[in-house]
Amino acid sequence: LYQPETLEELERLVRDCHERGLKLRPVGAGISPNGIAFEDQGMVNLSKMNNVLHVDEDKMQVRVQAGMRVSELVDALKPYGLTLPNYASIKEQEIGGFVSAGAHGTGAYIPPLDDTVIAMHLVTPARGGMEISRKDQPQLLDALKVGLGAFGVVAEVTLQLVKAHNLEEHTFTATRAQICANHKKWLKNNKHIRYMWLPYTDTVVVVTNNPTAKAPGVVGGGGGELTEEEEDRRLKPMHDLLIEGINKCPPQMREKLGLDASLVGSLNFAEARDWLLKFNTLDTQHVRRANQAEAEFWKNSEGRVVGDSSEMLQFDCGGEQLVFEVCFPTGKLDSLTPAIERKERKVKPPSTDVGFVIDLLEHIESTGFPAPSPIEQRWTRASQSRMSPAASGSINDVFSWVGVIMYLPVSDPTIRTGIQSKFRDYTKLVREVGSRLPSDIYPHWGKIEMPRDAEALKADQGWLSRRYPVGLFNSLRRELDPKNICANDLINKAFPLDRE
Repeated sequence: LYQPETLEELERLVRDCHERGLKLRPVGAGISPNGIAFEDQGMVNLSKMNNVLHVDEDKMQVRVQAGMRVSELVDALKPYGLTLPNYASIKEQEIGGFVSAGAHGTGAYIPPLDDTVIAMHLVTPARGGMEISRKDQPQLLDALKVGLGAFGVVAEVTLQLVKAHNLEEHTFTATRAQICANHKKWLKNNKHIRYMWLPYTDTVVVVTNNPTAKAPGVVGGGGGELTEEEEDRRLKPMHDLLIEGINKCPPQMREKLGLDASLVGSLNFAEARDWLLKFNTLDTQHVRRANQAEAEFWKNSEGRVVGDSSEMLQFDCGGEQLVFEVCFPTGKLDSLTPAIERKERKVKPPSTDVGFVIDLLEHIESTGFPAPSPIEQRWTRASQSRMSPAASGSINDVFSWVGVIMYLPVSDPTIRTGIQSKFRDYTKLVREVGSRLPSDIYPHWGKIEMPRDAEALKADQGWLSRRYPVGLFNSLRRELDPKNICANDLINKAFPLDRE
């Protein structure tokens, strides 16, 4: 693992590896669930190139080295009263990986975060350092931005910012019928919105965030933190179910799983959910009860809170987990694409995006699949980046992003193998439901897995080629990295250079 400290060191390293034909895969914080950045034979990380180079307060732009973490950039921008337009669920990504893998937040008016890049310095094996900007080479910039590390090493980027601002977050629950009745209005009237659908319940958690001049704090709650009694009330359904399960669990199994009923009262929400899924992880009835307890937690958690946008747009993703997230177009805000008609639905969805999740939920529940909560749904405006899952020639197109998860709450290899096998079934189920959409669905680059089976691999290569400009992508790879030192096995399987 190489960690250059200057642009000159990086350029020498890339040039040397190119001349010698040595692998040099760019890796950021390495937090993508599928390990898209990893390469056993050689990697380069820019965590020692993590400085802000210039802030243009008038244009609200920042030039930053690609090894800087998003959290570090947020702090560095505070004295200027500036921030990023949106955030993903966490802030620990490095900027280079943040834009190269197509990270996104939520909000139908806001594109994925790669569209905040207005210029970048790319160090390529064959052509050395290249400065590409929207002003001078807009089409090339759009082709290179979500580059998946296949063209070279992103060393510096210039990002478009916005003024720092507070958001008022409103968390509440709705039924599926209420989502169908209000979705078009809610999507249009909220700057940021996400849904968390809870399988085997008629509960959907809705979280909205909108700009406000209010001071940070709990709205209507005296501006302070929740009291211990209020927190206990919220968590009681999950804690009660957990104590019941622990008491029924044989002592030997309790010890093996690290379950202690006396500690339950100290567990927060994410910890309680992890503990609930430590036993009977793949038992549908148990997962159903865990989801129902979680639904009660969210019903007890309705409220409003104000805070800085960089804090409000983050959320706790929970413990170790397997994630599969897909993206698909859903029309424009004033004319969402109608859902495909299907008579057997229990509720009538207003649009493709809601219809997809309802169909997925009904498939899960009719087959008894042990799907834990939540199924998360977010939205963005289209991206101009050619390799973004949300790429579109019309910037007003809206895309929906839907993620499913299964947790890995235990260390036992046999149990983990069973969960991993069941999760592969889950991804197949998601793709089966998505294939009914006219546009099909396509995965987030940080969550895609390529199959080992030759026939399945060929089918997936065809699937990807229907969405992405494979010819352009591979043409740029041949020009900028002719010895293919920057790509890894996942990239080579998804986009083989011997096939257009």
